[in-house]
Amino acid sequence: MPAPMPILFIADLHLSDHTPGLNALFARFLRDWQGKAAALYILGDLFDAWTGDDDDSATAAQVAQQLADFAADAPVYFIAGNRDFLLGKRYAAQCRMTLLPENQIVEYFGKTILLTHGDEMCTDDVGYLRYRKIMRNKIVQKILLSLPFRTRKNIAAKLRAASRERKRQPENYAIADVTEQGVQAALARHPHAQIIIHGHTHRPAHHVHTFCQREISRYVLQDWHDGKGGYLLLDERGVHAHGLPE
Repeated sequence: MPAPMPILFIADLHLSDHTPGLNALFARFLRDWQGKAAALYILGDLFDAWTGDDDDSATAAQVAQQLADFAADAPVYFIAGNRDFLLGKRYAAQCRMTLLPENQIVEYFGKTILLTHGDEMCTDDVGYLRYRKIMRNKIVQKILLSLPFRTRKNIAAKLRAASRERKRQPENYAIADVTEQGVQAALARHPHAQIIIHGHTHRPAHHVHTFCQREISRYVLQDWHDGKGGYLLLDERGVHAHGLPE
């Protein structure tokens, strides 16, 4: 009997019309794994900024077609990140991918896994969490989506510029990471989880935590930048990190 096909996880690609190298790398990643994976999970920030499903960029159209092609052989799942929380049902349907809630429990290879973007576990970054709460409010999102597309793009550009400036300050870099408090809170909400997989922090690593006298593995996904990326692969042997290009 052939071995079960692996599960793939990616996050923080930040694709846009201004990242042709990363766009090509993503297309190649999907082609290489076409028909060879049981599922693909995208854990947020697929795009550098998503301001609505009426996005008419070349990148949006290309990614939709590429994911739809991949989804012909394996399901594609998406959890929103801080850059693409406005991605909705219309675009998901174009991609033939399934939208998941902010926290999703899955079972593979006898393991219970908590999947999330990861930003809500950065509990020291109080300012960001306040902003996150506002922007994830359905009423606020409805108001944003009612604005003209160009206005939304301008707002997103200003927010990205402010975020880049904030990250340049050393004190902000330190607090923009997942905390033990954040991990413990997530596990309290999902006490049966044995593994956590997330992105957001751009600090790929494998951490081990203790919860209810059990060891919990937390895997942080590789972010994509400067022509390079990465993914996690889950199979019968466990979780394995891979860099791109391979």
